[in-house]
This record gives sequence, C-alpha cells and structure tokens, in this order.
Amino acid sequence: MAARRLLIVMLVLLGLSTLAAALIPQRSLNGDGTESTTRSTAMTTTTPAEPSGRALSARILVGGKKEPVVAGPVCTKRKPRCEPIQVGDQLTLLVYSKKPAQLEFREFGQFAFASRAAPARFELLLTSAGTFGITFAEASPNKPLVAARIEILTPRAAQKAIAAKPKRRARAGSGPA
Repeated sequence: MAARRLLIVMLVLLGLSTLAAALIPQRSLNGDGTESTTRSTAMTTTTPAEPSGRALSARILVGGKKEPVVAGPVCTKRKPRCEPIQVGDQLTLLVYSKKPAQLEFREFGQFAFASRAAPARFELLLTSAGTFGITFAEASPNKPLVAARIEILTPRAAQKAIAAKPKRRARAGSGPA
C-alpha cells in the first residue's frame, strides 16, 4: 500500500515538473541575458567542380626479392596519352602477396590482408605529392619492412615527365673502339 502511494506521489511530481519546464521561458546558454534572433538566408546551390584527376587501377605482387614501385604510367593498354600518377587521381590498388600477410598503408590509414589468391584492396584519393610506402604490419615498428612504394607527382612535374622524351641508347658496338 505504501509503495502505491509513493509511486503516485512520484508520478504527480514528474507531471508537475514537466508542466513547469514547458511553461517557463528558456534562458540563453551564454548567461548574459540577451536574446538572440535567427535569420533565414537564401540558399544558393553551386555546381561542384569536375574532379581534375583520373580513376586509375594497378595490380602488384609483393613479398619477392624486389619491392615494386607504382609510379606510372598506370595503363592497362599502352595509350598515346598514358600519364604518370599525379595529385588528384583516384587509385585502386590491388596488392597480391606471395605469402599471406597483413599490409599497412600508414599515410592513408588503411590496413588490409593479402595473399596470392585474395588481394588487399586500397582505395586511395591522392591529395599530396611524394613517395609513400606499403609495409608489412608484422614487422617491428622501429624498422618497418617495406612491401611496395607509390610515387605521386605534382601536376607540373607530371607535365614535365610527359613532355620529356625518353633518350634512345646507342646499339651495342656502334661506338668507337
């Protein structure tokens, strides 16, 4: 009987406090007593700029004697305007490993597991130029074991690389003896 009375009293107090909170005007949180007004502004929409980069994909195999370098040009077929990887590109990198291993891409904050049958998939939006490394996660943090590298050029450096024609080497035996 006492429990019922206590429950009824608590429900009445809850109802009164809810009613009081609804009727009392709210104060501002900054405590200076001034009221602020809100204005509605006209919304303008802008068309987003077209991305300047390209969508590229590359496949590499790690765990061998040499570490692969993904620098570009990255093209499945030789095209006339096959350009190196540059800032603004989106790169889908599939990394296969000779032995099952967990790979880490610290600069982009990504981890993935790779094996010979199932590649690690890294989706990268390249926002800065430089050389970035993919490391084996099992290696010691003081001396990471590099699995592969990615070289990203600035747009200006990429244009210079495109403009530079490869030097032709002379055939063996064509020079003076």
